[in-house]
Amino acid sequence: MEIDMTTRPKFQKLMAVALFLSLSGVAAAGENTKASDSLAPEATEEEVALSFSDVPYLEKAFIDTAPSDRKDSIAVGKLGVDGGNKDIITKLAQEIAAGEHGSYDSLLIAHKGKLLFESYYARGRVDLPHFQASTTKAYTNLAIGRAIQMGYLTTADLNRPIVSFLNNLDPTRFVEGADKITLHKAMTMRSGLRISKEQRDELNQDSGQLVGQNQVQAYLERSAAISADSQSFLYQGSDPQLVMQVLDAVVPGTAKDFIKTEVLDKIGIPDHGWRMDVSGLPRGPSGAKMTSRDMVKWGLLVRNKGKWNGEQLIPERFIARSTNSIVRIGNDDIFFTGNNVSNPGYGYYWWQAEMKVGDRIYFTRSAQGGGGQYIILIDELDLMVVTTGHERDDKTMQITADRILPAFTNQAAKSDVGRGKTESTELRGPYLGQTPPGSTPKVFAPGIVSTEHRDFSPFFSPDMKEFYFTRKNLGSDKWSLISYRSENNRWRESVIRPRVWRPNISPDGKTMHLGKYYMERIGDGWSEIKSLGPMFDREDLGIMRLSASASGTYILDDYKGDNVIRISTLKDGKREEPRPLGKEINTGKLNAHPFIAPNESYIIWDGERDGGFGGIDLWISFKQQDGSWGEAINMGPEINTAGREASAYVTPDGKYLFFNRTIRPKEGDIYWVDAQVIENLRHK
Repeated sequence: MEIDMTTRPKFQKLMAVALFLSLSGVAAAGENTKASDSLAPEATEEEVALSFSDVPYLEKAFIDTAPSDRKDSIAVGKLGVDGGNKDIITKLAQEIAAGEHGSYDSLLIAHKGKLLFESYYARGRVDLPHFQASTTKAYTNLAIGRAIQMGYLTTADLNRPIVSFLNNLDPTRFVEGADKITLHKAMTMRSGLRISKEQRDELNQDSGQLVGQNQVQAYLERSAAISADSQSFLYQGSDPQLVMQVLDAVVPGTAKDFIKTEVLDKIGIPDHGWRMDVSGLPRGPSGAKMTSRDMVKWGLLVRNKGKWNGEQLIPERFIARSTNSIVRIGNDDIFFTGNNVSNPGYGYYWWQAEMKVGDRIYFTRSAQGGGGQYIILIDELDLMVVTTGHERDDKTMQITADRILPAFTNQAAKSDVGRGKTESTELRGPYLGQTPPGSTPKVFAPGIVSTEHRDFSPFFSPDMKEFYFTRKNLGSDKWSLISYRSENNRWRESVIRPRVWRPNISPDGKTMHLGKYYMERIGDGWSEIKSLGPMFDREDLGIMRLSASASGTYILDDYKGDNVIRISTLKDGKREEPRPLGKEINTGKLNAHPFIAPNESYIIWDGERDGGFGGIDLWISFKQQDGSWGEAINMGPEINTAGREASAYVTPDGKYLFFNRTIRPKEGDIYWVDAQVIENLRHK
């Protein structure tokens, strides 16, 4: 038996594409086919007994635009009726059936929680579990989440050393730095383990060295020293096997029984065929077997933020953190990027990337396995794409961006592959006519406010009839302050002037603050720019953003003064000198762009400090009963990513939190989310 230290096909070319057998036809269920053609292909007893590579190809591909209800807790609908462009998807399916895109075994598409499209090719069967390869890692992550939900682990445990969970080890024989390997590091492929091929071969020759926790002992004895340099991203099988060891150590009974009873049984996956590792534990890196519909269930569990049939199986915050970007990875290092797929990231065994359709960018989360096993979630479209395949040069991400996403956007009407520009939209109603978000942030007014340029610093007037933001044109490299005004319930755009710092409007609507300057309201317009006076307009004070409360308190940043956040209050009608806030606020580095609630109950700002999600995060501090400011609270994985989140702002009606997210250099989009996120943090 061999130790699984192999890298997945993201870092090597897959085998040459197998010659796809000629298909004698295509069974298109629900489209004037015979009754026998309308049933998804099931495996025969003989096929069930075969190894997967010996399963014969289907005589006819099965394509269904109205999947059957198999009473498996998956809601079904009709493609074209419940969403999606039927012609575009059917054309793609027919091309797959003809072998034009490699050796797929299935393609399933769910939209808004309903399975709208189901197809099987080659060795695909509706009831035959398919090998999952590295998609198994994503399932291992969710098993850890289940352990947290049940109290066998805590979120704080994610930062504990792996060795602290395991009792049958001899630490005197560990390499230097072994205690630096935390669950967090191992689940982001940054354990730092570096074991040579010769050492792996030695272990493989005597697999008895790897039984039980001896596996961890062997890794920590043979690895090179663990250091900050070695704890960089490296896709290897040892990291998820360490995580499986922890799971086995903390849950009652065994990891195998826990995964079956507390995860698989809960979501209705009885026949998973999860292979055992030489250690005696379920394989963490690969080895699970799932039907395509089982994969849809895993995707629905993540889509539903850890809930299944009303029961919270996995903490919502864990789902958000683990499936979103924690580690940023260069485009050149990942094979799935290319035209219209870029900016890859990695969470806890889940991948992230951006997909471009026309002028729009869509963020994706995905579980991925070599050979073509994918669960791809596009939250903004409430879309899920599931594929299985074998022996092929994998282009699933590219095909999803080019051929599937356009079928679920208004780009689709332009052509059968969804090319073309978004048609102009008349902006009517509150918030520029945009559909409000829930607890998951989404891009605000995509293609209108959030564009390919750098869009920043949004705010509304108190009456919610004016909307302002700044934009840096990537062509001219110049900033502008842009306004939308609502007249007769229709929003119209105008460019006011060149931008001056990070503008913000006072709660009474009478003053627009521009760093150390301001403008006063004059009718429907604004005065010339004025100075706040010598207390603020001085050489040693660098203000990018100043936010005012209803009582006149100023909160401002100071990039010339070690990037601290300062406060200036009114006392007996007299303005006080801006002074730095305490360590609760001014810890870490790059603290900037503060926002104070009109009633002064909280401050939100961005900065970099321990406990973040990588890069610049948004933080919040609540005012305490004694008037002091509470400890900074990270605004959490729904808000913060491995990118940069900045310039938070809460609408005057208190309903929505706006902020900027930058993932691509020199660009940035404006996001919004239900402001309930603030109250949730307050209750913590």
